[in-house]
Amino acid sequence: MSTIGKKMARGILGSLASLGAFAAYRFLSTPPPQEHHNIQEGLDVNLESVYTMDGMILRLKRYIRMGAPPVILAHGFHGNGMEFDLPRRGRNLAVFLAKNGYDIWIANFRGCGRYPWLSQGGSWRHSLDHLAALDVPALVEGVTEITGRKPVWIGHSMGGTLLYMYLQGVMMLSENGDLRVVTDPELARVRNRSILGGVTIASPAAFHLEGEGWVGRLSLLPLFRFNLELLNKYMRWLDAFYPRLPLGLAISGFFAQHPRLGRMAAMSPLSEVIYRRGNVDADTAFSLIKWAGDNVSNRMFIQLTDALLNGELMDYHRVYSYTANMDRVNAPLFFVTGGEDFAGPNNIYEHAYCKVSSEMKRFECFPGYGHTDLVMGKWAERDVYPSILEWTEKIISLEDPPAGIPL
Repeated sequence: MSTIGKKMARGILGSLASLGAFAAYRFLSTPPPQEHHNIQEGLDVNLESVYTMDGMILRLKRYIRMGAPPVILAHGFHGNGMEFDLPRRGRNLAVFLAKNGYDIWIANFRGCGRYPWLSQGGSWRHSLDHLAALDVPALVEGVTEITGRKPVWIGHSMGGTLLYMYLQGVMMLSENGDLRVVTDPELARVRNRSILGGVTIASPAAFHLEGEGWVGRLSLLPLFRFNLELLNKYMRWLDAFYPRLPLGLAISGFFAQHPRLGRMAAMSPLSEVIYRRGNVDADTAFSLIKWAGDNVSNRMFIQLTDALLNGELMDYHRVYSYTANMDRVNAPLFFVTGGEDFAGPNNIYEHAYCKVSSEMKRFECFPGYGHTDLVMGKWAERDVYPSILEWTEKIISLEDPPAGIPL
């Protein structure tokens, strides 16, 4: 080996040794996560179940307040209901609303949740369309039947986007052995009256990002579209053999066994895709990864990449545009987003808030907030939760009092 080659080799080995030493130092200097808090003190908890038209059992965690207005909390993509219910004081929207007098129902879409709140996943050949056409109606109708009252729907990310889809009257009909999307204007009118109103948190109806947020900036790179198209085609091929993406539980399970590594990963630069690191504490971030990360189906992932490629949110078979039909939505809605949300605050304002036909609607952007820290950030209880509570109280005040139940 030449002298130059030897120097290069020593330099590379020295760099690797330095990186290894730094990683070891970070690992050894990172404290393990603190013990979880008991955030359920004084609250009655129950396991509830509802049934979808195609036979799936969806399980919900309920903070019971009999006779109080019911609120459904619906989680995002690659998540489950625990994103609203982390065992950390001041980082728990479900407990905040329960202690403010609401009957809280924490939903888990098919295949998601932690025991005993785990919902059935079936064949895992479901798309976002299935969740909107089958799971959301089961949740709304089930909670209404049990409580005798129309619920308020609060959805984070996908949980709010599914509300837009549901309110458009989406149904699934069998065609050549597959389920395809159809919509019914009359059903849309019925569904817009089936809830008192909703809150969507960082929930896009389209992906016209135009360089906004980290996804928008990434989309400006020359090879972004090529690589995303390649990934989309690969996932369509993979769907025939492995319909489920088990990454959520695999990651959370690994970090549950190695909590110190999990705490480090929770505050690494990669976590910026989920939340603004400056807005969260390491213990809560670890809890989110450990408890709220969950599996998704390949078809859900394919539908998401289709939306990123085309800008519009379409059904799985690319026939119906949910983005183009947002005017069918007229229920009272509050659109919450963050100034640093990767879904893009302008994107949500222009293609969701401005497009719905709701006479009663509101848009609020919280500067400095990202995507999930709107739900579990250090200051969310101070900044975001009161706005959600105020809106919920406002639409509850317009409800006709149910027979025999005083407000």
